[in-house]
Amino acid sequence: MIMKAFNVEDICEKGLDYLLGDGVEKNLEKAKQYFGEAGTGGSSRALFYLGDMYFWGDIESNEQKAVTYYKRSAKEGYSDAQHALGFAYQYGRGVRTSLSKALKLYRLAAEQGHGEAQNRLGNAYRLGEGAIKDKDEAFKWYRHSAENGDSHGQVNFGSCYSKGDGVEPDINKANYWWRLAAEQGYRQAQVNLGYSYKSGEGVEKNQDTAMKWFRLAAQQGHEDAKRYFH
Repeated sequence: MIMKAFNVEDICEKGLDYLLGDGVEKNLEKAKQYFGEAGTGGSSRALFYLGDMYFWGDIESNEQKAVTYYKRSAKEGYSDAQHALGFAYQYGRGVRTSLSKALKLYRLAAEQGHGEAQNRLGNAYRLGEGAIKDKDEAFKWYRHSAENGDSHGQVNFGSCYSKGDGVEPDINKANYWWRLAAEQGYRQAQVNLGYSYKSGEGVEKNQDTAMKWFRLAAQQGHEDAKRYFH
């Protein structure tokens, strides 16, 4: 049984190699073939990758088929699939929109330490989408997400400190988390950090550093940052 599980995951890895072109020439049909074989053998991870290939149109664009694979993988407890299926339910991609189902799936993934799902759960509590508004719950899940390295969670967690949502305001901590997200290339964090340096909030005022962060965000198409470079 152990050997079977190992072989199935080894087949899944071959599929991933062909999907990414890692050590072999990229070949989406071969990737699909290996994922299909591994999925049939019981790999929930392979089922998730198959779903992703259909969701993002790597082999054909078919969100309904993607959801079918996500459901099979999520049922086995695979957190990436739970998160992806939650996203599908939240935005009605391949299924009828259901915020309650999305929230349930995000929670399942979040409780396994999935950073993106934790951030989305924080959003649900902050905005009252599928859940009762609760700043403390939002803060809790943003913290988990930020600590797990998710850049969106880090910028939202920083914003909690900036606005005093669920915690005492602390611009120094806000800047700390925004910097971590900015260094990962998240443009909103770069803009937030740029404003901090422009106004000298929590950091020494420095126009050059502010412009550096605005420039990086502008290069990614952030409209607020672009106006500094007309």
